[in-house]
Amino acid sequence: MKIEYIERMLVAVRDLEASRENWRRAGFGVAPGTFEGGRLSIARLAAGAIEIDLCAAADSNSRGPLNDHLREAAERGGGIIGWIWGASDRGESASIRGNAIALPGWSEATVDAELLASSLPGVITGATGARLGLESRAQRLRAICGANQNTVEYLEHLVVMTPVLEDAIAANEAVGVPCKRIREAGHGVRQAFFKLEQTVIEVVAPTRNRPGCWGVALMCADIARAVAVARDNGLEATSPKQAIQGGQIARIVAPLDGVAIAYMQAGPRIDD
Repeated sequence: MKIEYIERMLVAVRDLEASRENWRRAGFGVAPGTFEGGRLSIARLAAGAIEIDLCAAADSNSRGPLNDHLREAAERGGGIIGWIWGASDRGESASIRGNAIALPGWSEATVDAELLASSLPGVITGATGARLGLESRAQRLRAICGANQNTVEYLEHLVVMTPVLEDAIAANEAVGVPCKRIREAGHGVRQAFFKLEQTVIEVVAPTRNRPGCWGVALMCADIARAVAVARDNGLEATSPKQAIQGGQIARIVAPLDGVAIAYMQAGPRIDD
């Protein structure tokens, strides 16, 4: 299996309609209607070429790796439970047999994703066939979900907390996602960085809290607009400030469905 990109991110929610409204208030375009299939109810939005699926179990009694993760996360208030890779040359060696899940398609009604064996504690991953280039995927999702009023253009950072950094590195490299660098963050904390297309997966260890996905940083064309949209819709957001890595950063103060959200706008690096 050759991993090409992150195809979509999965977010567990308690109340799908309330969550649709929360993310709309944050300035995201949300696709009309919901997808119902494979024992899931899904509302769709996008960060550039990456689809964000707000997911709820359609049947509270249904079982399986994905639905179990959804219920557990929803009981904690929601959160990112994992992602689906876009992959070519998919094999069966890493799959969980019999655990394909139906997801909303882009040009077809439904696409199947094959769940992969657990690799990161607290994270569920799957793989679907790689389709289209980055810009073509972004255009297709924009047509489905509508424009983002917050000017979010892509998912820049996805942060994952895990107990043992070496295990996380081995798990990602086993599916063909190489570690780009390791950083000593101080006080015994280390970070490993992986990059696919525009998105960096930052893995932090050791975690003192529950392992799993913590939050995202979203790149905006106009960070002031992103903050203004959130505030106009009743969400508390910090004012943009200089980011350590350059450019500007702001955040929505209260997580959306358990997802910590930072907005970024590109700019010269401080050390340039």
